[in-house]
Amino acid sequence: MKKGKFGIVLCFYPIAAFAAVILDSPLICLLFAMAAIFLEKDEWAGRQTLQACMLSVVVFFFNQAVSLVNLVHIPYISAFLSVIATIAFVLVYLAAIVLSLLGLLRVRKEEEANLPLFSELAYHIYGKSKPKPVAPPVQQQYPVAYGVPQQPMQPPQQPYPQQNVYPAAPQYAPPVAVQQPQEPQPLNPQQPPHDLGSNGPAV
Repeated sequence: MKKGKFGIVLCFYPIAAFAAVILDSPLICLLFAMAAIFLEKDEWAGRQTLQACMLSVVVFFFNQAVSLVNLVHIPYISAFLSVIATIAFVLVYLAAIVLSLLGLLRVRKEEEANLPLFSELAYHIYGKSKPKPVAPPVQQQYPVAYGVPQQPMQPPQQPYPQQNVYPAAPQYAPPVAVQQPQEPQPLNPQQPPHDLGSNGPAV
């Protein structure tokens, strides 16, 4: 955590200021705001204590309004106005407690208290404008026809470089010898034909 000139953690000042709002102590809240602004001279701590101080002023204003209404004595009207003023003060005080607790949780992590309206006023006191939150990029989606399943878009693929293709060289095949048909050989005339019907030579 970041420390100030006096060795005190800077988030201590806004934490103490918001605690003073919860305890309804506007003077103590103002003292911590002045210490952060004029002694520490830290812009972040000054903005957070200013928000707590403005919230404390609102609570103090409604508290004084209730006191003024109680001082006025008008028959049948004073009691009604007193009830309305008391209810308004209770609602404002409860809202201040909730906002103070949110501010305590945020400044404890050294973040902006970011109270509605008071945060912008604190920036304007320092002569700056409140930075706007950066919205995340939105991916544009195209309409899809009804009944067609939507498929995720794939990045375009780069075509592979075409390799040089050469024609295959003709392979040499040896000539095949053609076999000529053999002619039938004639029988030998010197050999007598055998008698197929006789079993042996004639006597």
